[in-house]
Amino acid sequence: MIDISIIIVGFKNARLVRQTLKGIRRAAPTVSCEVLISENDPTGATAHVAKEFPEVRVLNNEKNLGFGLAMNRGIEAAGGRYILVFNPDIVVLPGAFEELVRYLDANPGVGIVGPRLRNPDGGLQLSCYRFMEPITVLYRRLPFIRRIRAVRRHLDEYTLADWDHASTREVDYLLGAAMMVRRDALQKVGGFDPKYFMYFEDQDLCRRFWKAGWKVVYHPAAELVHYHRRETADGNFFRQLLHPLTRIQIKSAVYYFYKYRGESNPRTSTCHTP
Repeated sequence: MIDISIIIVGFKNARLVRQTLKGIRRAAPTVSCEVLISENDPTGATAHVAKEFPEVRVLNNEKNLGFGLAMNRGIEAAGGRYILVFNPDIVVLPGAFEELVRYLDANPGVGIVGPRLRNPDGGLQLSCYRFMEPITVLYRRLPFIRRIRAVRRHLDEYTLADWDHASTREVDYLLGAAMMVRRDALQKVGGFDPKYFMYFEDQDLCRRFWKAGWKVVYHPAAELVHYHRRETADGNFFRQLLHPLTRIQIKSAVYYFYKYRGESNPRTSTCHTP
């Protein structure tokens, strides 16, 4: 069986996909890999890029399915022991894939593992978090209130900013830009919730893994570079509020908090014996 199925969602990002595929090829992982692109752009622009990489499979979706549903389509077609949820703005560093596979092989109770992410300048990119509360969303949307000490403390707790991120650690959830998921666990827990078009689907998946008894772990021995750009953070508050992606994010937040209303943190309240 293939070790890793790398799944990328394509949507008007052919240039990024090309660079990522080149990076995967350049890293020359020693574990067996397959790459699947779940193409959300009906024009099929990414498919033209994939012709340069005959080892890549492209799944053409009839319309933009959103992230979670497109990712599920890739998961259904994948044959690997582990599923690597992968953004097209990631630079692969040598040994990262091998280290994630090694860790999951050695830790059968872990359902999802995520690497340390670096910014292009080499600085740490925060990529693991505590589960959000409704107030967290508001605080992140209102930068002018971050001068208040209690707000800063809340956001620092959310981003685990008081920790150097240099050690392996169980976390509530991982950023969905790059996380490796145990396939047999995914089959039991279920894939991404398709009701999230974008945003919150990574938090939701990790929460369901914890509820099912699987651990979610941040593992910095594996490193990748992420060219992250938070589009909904561009401009002032009112411009952010009017951004189409902001409306999608708010809709996802409302669904997430309604779905888990009244529930305690499953990481601290679940017996982890999958």
